[in-house]
Amino acid sequence: MFQWADSGIEKRGEGRTRDISETGAFVLSRMCPPVGAEISFNIFLPLLPDFEPKTRVEAVGRVLRVEQARGLEGRDGFAILSQHTLLRVNNHSDGPTTH
Repeated sequence: MFQWADSGIEKRGEGRTRDISETGAFVLSRMCPPVGAEISFNIFLPLLPDFEPKTRVEAVGRVLRVEQARGLEGRDGFAILSQHTLLRVNNHSDGPTTH
């Protein structure tokens, strides 16, 4: 999930992460924010075997580039440079924990 403001109007979208690192991500989506837009986003990480807590990345960043659909992926996509990142682990018994 991601969101940004466009001429004062808040917009939201959903996508699928193709690449992720500590400095950013590339997101495949039908709706892409414009280059230069400040964006906040959540990336939900897959559950790992023998590790029950749900984990997600919450971040704020800036859109570096937008790419048109190509190949088998069939979706447009955009690259994000992260400016602030938070890893959040949710243990059902303890409530949310921030790392």
